[in-house]
Amino acid sequence: MFRLSIFMVVLFTAPVLAGVREDIAALKNPSADPEANRAAWDRLVAAGPPAMLPILHTWPADDPVAANWLRTAFDQFARTHTEKLPVEELLAFAADPKAHGKARRVALSAVERTRPGTTVKLLPGWLNDPEFGPDAVAERITAAEAAEPTEATRILRTMFAATTDIDQALVVAKRLTAAGDKPDMVKHLGMVGRWHVVGPFPVSPEDGLKQSFPPETKFDLAAEYEGKAGKLKWSAATCDPAEGRVDLAKFGVKPDDGAVAYAAATVIMPSPTKVELRLSAVDNITAWVNGKKAVERASEYRSMYRPDRYRAAVELPAGESALLLKLTKTRPEEVRGRPGATAKWDFLVRLADDKGRGVAFTQPEGKK
Repeated sequence: MFRLSIFMVVLFTAPVLAGVREDIAALKNPSADPEANRAAWDRLVAAGPPAMLPILHTWPADDPVAANWLRTAFDQFARTHTEKLPVEELLAFAADPKAHGKARRVALSAVERTRPGTTVKLLPGWLNDPEFGPDAVAERITAAEAAEPTEATRILRTMFAATTDIDQALVVAKRLTAAGDKPDMVKHLGMVGRWHVVGPFPVSPEDGLKQSFPPETKFDLAAEYEGKAGKLKWSAATCDPAEGRVDLAKFGVKPDDGAVAYAAATVIMPSPTKVELRLSAVDNITAWVNGKKAVERASEYRSMYRPDRYRAAVELPAGESALLLKLTKTRPEEVRGRPGATAKWDFLVRLADDKGRGVAFTQPEGKK
């Protein structure tokens, strides 16, 4: 009797799962016909919990529209079939660091609906998790707020060592500094701190997006270029040690004198290393690594500063590597109510591993 039951289940589920896979494929490549997409969604919802794991395992990584179709179907299962959810399978998927981050988060949310408190129990073990690491750090920061000073400092030190998120690291570093510690943001997150900058070149924002200038073809720290108010020369610049940003305006590169500036740095790797080049900038940025273009963001639309917004995987050889940035403003910022104030023109560059942890490198003193 037991064997017959298993046989009947297989006969029943095989065609159901085949249909589920077809509907998932249809929603991952939505047609131009809204009714066809809705019909596929309805069939997927009708399949119920058996469709949950197939959805998670085929989550569309770079298609928010397709992901939204599948997420809403998944949420429908979680709300209406709470007692039938494959909780253990969902939990195993959520705990897999190699699975898609957004899909893992959706799976954990479904488990939390059935087993409240699951997330809080799991977070302490996920400090270095690629998806839930920031959540784990945030939870421990809250715990530090309720702890006595010595224990709070211990917790914060552990959090600082674990965090790969710039904003979170800033929060933890400030609290550690207030407690008498000296956290090194620049070293911890692999921020490139020593630069030479030149500019701005006297060009309009629109022309600046299209036009190239001599630093792109020949790098020479002794070179001089024509500027709006005289010769432009390379000058040494350093990042803010507390935040890692370089504000060009602090080093005489003012956006109201032109739209394009360049920044150059040298980094020294102890051995050949695959790194993730992570860039943050106000408005547009193009980056070259050892003469090869690695990142390009050039748009006439205003872009706000966002940590780690632009990324590229690059391989740096042992020894010196040259980084060159072209920074282009779309328009000068208005600084209202602050007579004499200068608009910021910020950028930040860091070298990290694929999990966002800073990699070890040095910079030559002579080239800063």
